[in-house]
Amino acid sequence: MARFLRKYDQTAGKPPGSLIFVGQQKIDAPRLKIIDYDQENLRDEVVPDADALAPCLTSGTTSWLNLDGLHVPEVMERVGKAFSISPLILEDIVNTGHRPKMDESPDMVFITLKMLSINEDQDRILSEQLSCVLTGRCLVTFQEQPGDVFEPVRERIRRKSGRLRQLGPDYLLYALLDCVFEHYLKVVEILGERIEAFDEELLDDPSPDLLEEINGYRREMAFVRRAVRPAREIALKLVKTENELISEEINPYLRDLADMAEQVAEAVEIYREMLNDHLNSYNMAVANRLNDVMKFLTIFATIFIPLSFMAGVYGMNFDFMPELKLRYGYFLLLGGMACVAVGMLLYFKKRKWI
Repeated sequence: MARFLRKYDQTAGKPPGSLIFVGQQKIDAPRLKIIDYDQENLRDEVVPDADALAPCLTSGTTSWLNLDGLHVPEVMERVGKAFSISPLILEDIVNTGHRPKMDESPDMVFITLKMLSINEDQDRILSEQLSCVLTGRCLVTFQEQPGDVFEPVRERIRRKSGRLRQLGPDYLLYALLDCVFEHYLKVVEILGERIEAFDEELLDDPSPDLLEEINGYRREMAFVRRAVRPAREIALKLVKTENELISEEINPYLRDLADMAEQVAEAVEIYREMLNDHLNSYNMAVANRLNDVMKFLTIFATIFIPLSFMAGVYGMNFDFMPELKLRYGYFLLLGGMACVAVGMLLYFKKRKWI
């Protein structure tokens, strides 16, 4: 499946709000997990279906529902009905190729973006769509598969560390986005270390394998950029939002998130420019090597032009060539050729052509 654009064949001609899963199914069955908490109480468990979530809507506590697996329309419909999520938003959630974006209404904030990780064995960036719906005292997150970057947040909730147990779901949303952006930095840092290592390799051995590696990193960095740039727009939009679901108390944290987003975006652009510079340096190194080869061949051919002339003159079959009768004529000719060759080399060196 294409990494930059998912196939939309199944959605063609369907009415808006149709729950057609677009993407690659990564788990067999969806899994619902609820973390419901306040300063004193905590509920952390896997629930069988969306019907068990009804008490969370009226409990007055902060509820975080996470759904792993987006490919079963019935489950998506039940979760959407339980939290009054619009079918259009659900349609965006099940479309895993959707561009990261943020939509808001007086009673809901919807964010979808990409979580990135790196397969260090293959130097390949892996992507998973994360969708968040903030409504009332509840935060609902949708992921393609189990396993994410949010385990530190869960541990902070369980241990009552930090502000998570004291503040509401808007701060929880910030904490999750903070983990996503921190992981962006980690991925870019790993790629950056390898990109910076190309400097020495370009000077030592600009081989075709190195060119292939540079082009591979250019593709991966373009993939990262496609996720990071719209995520940066989301962070900036959160800072400016006046939605009542986002309290003024977390504005300093959102500004810090926006600063991190700017840092990630700048790092991505810097490394993209470095890769372009590496590609130009590779082409220059190859061109210089070709120039050196052509320079050697040109000097070699230039030296042999007068030698070929001398050999050609005394290779003619005329009877009256006095030099042909000399006892040491052969050695004199070779000596003359050697003097011509050495003289030309000295001249080239004096002119700094070699």
